[in-house]
Amino acid sequence: MVDALLLLLTFALGAMLSRVSLCAVAGVQQAMVARNFSGLQRLALAASSAGVVLLLFAGLAPASVLLPGAVPFHAGVITGGLLLGMGAMVNGGCYLGSVLYLGSGNLNFLFTLAGIGAGARVAEALALFPAGTGTGPHAAMGPLWMAGAIGFALLIIVLIWRARPPGVWLALCAGLLAGLVYARHPGWSYGTVIDSLAHGRHALMDWTANLSALLLFAGALAGAWLAGSFRLQRPAWRRALRCAAGGLVMGFGAALVPGGNDTLLLWAIPGLTVYGALAYFLMLATIAAGFALQARLTPKAR
Repeated sequence: MVDALLLLLTFALGAMLSRVSLCAVAGVQQAMVARNFSGLQRLALAASSAGVVLLLFAGLAPASVLLPGAVPFHAGVITGGLLLGMGAMVNGGCYLGSVLYLGSGNLNFLFTLAGIGAGARVAEALALFPAGTGTGPHAAMGPLWMAGAIGFALLIIVLIWRARPPGVWLALCAGLLAGLVYARHPGWSYGTVIDSLAHGRHALMDWTANLSALLLFAGALAGAWLAGSFRLQRPAWRRALRCAAGGLVMGFGAALVPGGNDTLLLWAIPGLTVYGALAYFLMLATIAAGFALQARLTPKAR
C-alpha cells in the first residue's frame, strides 16, 4: 500500500532542501575560508528541529513512532565517517548537497547516485569490517527522550538569538519535515533505496520507498524551478567522473557506518545515537582537514 503522507512529506522536504543549503562541504568551506559559520549553524538548526519533532512524537506515541537503535562501536563507524568526508570533498557535495545541486539542474550529480550504489556493492564484497548492524528502531523509554527534546529546543533558541544565520527559518522547516518523514518511516533515506537497488533486494522494496526517493528529487527540482535557481548543466566527463568517484567513496563509507550524512544529521543525531554524532563529526573534521591541506598546497596570490 502506498503511503501518500510519506510521499507528500518527502516531496516537501526536497523542495525545502532546494531552498536552503544543508551541504556539509559548503558549510565547512564557509567556515574555513570566509570564517562564516552560518552554514554549520544551519546544519545544527536542521538537526535540532528534526530532533524536537522526532523525540516528541516518539515520546507521546511510543507504539507508533520509533527512534534509531544503537550501533555497537566498531572500526567501520570511524572509517565510514572518514570516508564520508573524503567522498564529499571529491564529489563537491555531501548526500544532502547532491540533492540540492541535482535539483538545481547539475546533471553531473546523477553520477554521484550511481557511485553511491557502486560503493555499497564494493563495501559488501570486501567486508573489511563487521557489518554495521544495530539493535533496530526502538520505542522511546524513560526520561531521555524528554531531556533530548528540551536540549534541542534550547539549542534552537540560542542559535536564533545569538547567531540568526541566513536561511534560519528554511533550515528549521527542513528539519521539521525531516523529523516528520522519519517519524513516519524510521530510517528512510534515498541512499537506502539506492543501496537496495544496487544489491538487487527488490523483494525488500516497495512502491512507497521507490516513489518517495523519486519525489525527494522531484521536490528539489520543483523548488529550484519556482525559486528561479534551476539552471540545466549537462554532464562534463571530468566532472562526472569526479562525482562518480566521490559517490563511490561516500557509498562505501555509508555502508560501514551505517548511513549517509543525510541519515546521520536528520535521523541518527536527532535520535540521540552516539555513533551518529561520532561519524558526522569525523566527516566534518575530514572535510575541514581537506580544505586546510588545499589552502597550504595552493600558491597564494601575489
